Amino acid sequence: MDKTAVLLGLFDGLHRGHRRAADELMKYPGKKTVYTFDSLSLRTKGRRGLLMTDSAKREGLLRLGADCVISEDFENVRDMGAEEFVRDVLIGRLCAESVICGENFRFAKGCSADAEDLKAICASFGIDAKTVPTVYDGGEAISTTRIRGLIEAGDISCANRLLGYDYGYEGEVEHGFRIGSQMGIKTLNLPFDPVLVLPKKGVYASRVITPCGIYKGVTNIGTRPTVHGSGETVIETHMIGFDGDLYGKKVRIALLEFMRPEVRFESIEELKKAVGRDIEHVAGTVEI
Repeated sequence: MDKTAVLLGLFDGLHRGHRRAADELMKYPGKKTVYTFDSLSLRTKGRRGLLMTDSAKREGLLRLGADCVISEDFENVRDMGAEEFVRDVLIGRLCAESVICGENFRFAKGCSADAEDLKAICASFGIDAKTVPTVYDGGEAISTTRIRGLIEAGDISCANRLLGYDYGYEGEVEHGFRIGSQMGIKTLNLPFDPVLVLPKKGVYASRVITPCGIYKGVTNIGTRPTVHGSGETVIETHMIGFDGDLYGKKVRIALLEFMRPEVRFESIEELKKAVGRDIEHVAGTVEI
């Protein structure tokens, strides 16, 4: 098996800090492997929701230049000691000759070992280990936890700055209840994956990336209290200037700006007027 450089971490969201670590991996001339964990196997650690699915994370890491992404079931290694992990996983399975992690990385049973321990153990096996400094924004560390909190609070512009890209959702367009069509405002519907972090419910300016082109959008994330009220979270988007059919097509909705919270209107007519104002705002002020 070829010798490899191994980048260690969770990488949920692939934010700017993760990308700095990936840049360090890309300096290695040989095989580049990212070792991470199956996110659902980590749910017992109290996470409120993921920033991205494992498949999206894998695709993103491969686009950044990784040759291989390994998503380990956490249960397979949770009781390993630090030296055992280095010997059996990094060396025995992955043939690591170089290891990279963030300076706050922790591992081994009970998270008992840190990045300095990793460097010392790797050195004892003749392996180079390097730590990547934490990236800061506004004097505070960029972290998945910080970004998750911003998304939950509706501060999508700040979340996007920390991520280094516009946060959003991707999926196949589904049939909805055709309420928008009845109001003369057609919408496309995407499923909301419940493993993901639930953003603040409300209306967002968005960018809609489709097989037919890129459009300005008005996206509602919520439960449609005025017209349906089922309690199910949905992602509904009106694409400004588009009048085609995208059912079954894969699209991406990128959230750009939080405009207003979700409210229950007294009538469909009041809802229609509010959506009209939202469309006017996005059409006139938002750049895509």
